[in-house]
Amino acid sequence: MFLYDDKKMATDAKPLLQSAELFSLCTDEDLSIIASRSEFLHLSDGDAIFVENEPPERLYLVVRGEVVVRKKDHEGYSVDIARFLPGDCLGELDMFTGENRNASAYALDGATLLAFPAKRRGFDDIREKHPGVVAKLMHTFLVQTSARIRSVNMLVKENSPLFQDLKKQVYVDKLTGLYNKTLFDETLVRVLSKAQGTTGLLMYKPDNFKVINDHYGHDGGDKVLRHIADGLQDIVPNRDMLFRYMGNENAVILPNAQRDNLMETANIIGDYLRSIDCESIVGQSAPRLSVSFGLGIAPEHGKTAEELVNAVHPLSLEGRRRGGNLILYPEGLRES
Repeated sequence: MFLYDDKKMATDAKPLLQSAELFSLCTDEDLSIIASRSEFLHLSDGDAIFVENEPPERLYLVVRGEVVVRKKDHEGYSVDIARFLPGDCLGELDMFTGENRNASAYALDGATLLAFPAKRRGFDDIREKHPGVVAKLMHTFLVQTSARIRSVNMLVKENSPLFQDLKKQVYVDKLTGLYNKTLFDETLVRVLSKAQGTTGLLMYKPDNFKVINDHYGHDGGDKVLRHIADGLQDIVPNRDMLFRYMGNENAVILPNAQRDNLMETANIIGDYLRSIDCESIVGQSAPRLSVSFGLGIAPEHGKTAEELVNAVHPLSLEGRRRGGNLILYPEGLRES
């Protein structure tokens, strides 16, 4: 095994990472982070990469040669259960779940592997310092696993605790418990692709949330966001279509909605937000929230998810600019 400094490692490893499906969602910056924290392993035929029952420490990308995965059968004989070729990744399931290895892997034909993270780097440390990078890897892995589940009969089922735990880590916002922007993007694309009629999109931001953060700190702001999320899950028509889009902005997808459905939902959410007693949450005198909404209908305001979001997303900020407590469509506005 050769030792690389971080700069050389990033230069040599990035092209390999770019070609692997597991890293397909990563930006150039993400790939630089991953590459600089990886190492090459140059192995002889038969060298063990990991063995059954040991704790998982990293995942591997096959660069050259082959890797065979073996498991003992009920009679104690070692059986080949999988082979990995250049471009394939292995070991990621165990690493993401924290489960001990359930099989052993060995190098064939003088294999070269790219290992992430390097021995001197702990995965927990990387997850703490770069959570966004790890989340993208887990998300891609979950999508791949889901696709395999649909195409073949696997041991991992969509309703298994393992799958649900991975889904929660990838799709649920840790602060509010709402579904996150990653799932919002996927869901809107899916809903629009299956829509037989119109699809509504509602996005909102409190006009004066900056006042909360400025006067009571981000801890106070986080408490208000959690309180908002708890209440919204009781009043939004379908909680599976409620998302934390980013920051203090939420989004609601309403399949088959017309303008009156969107307006009704906006008024319900607006009345709830304006009724919140922020003083009881932050423990000090605090203003009531005002809130502005952006509403849009597909295909009228956008045929694709990107077009619809681009039409609706700026409207809540425009509502605040015009004085707040407004409901806006892309072509105009109406006071709430």
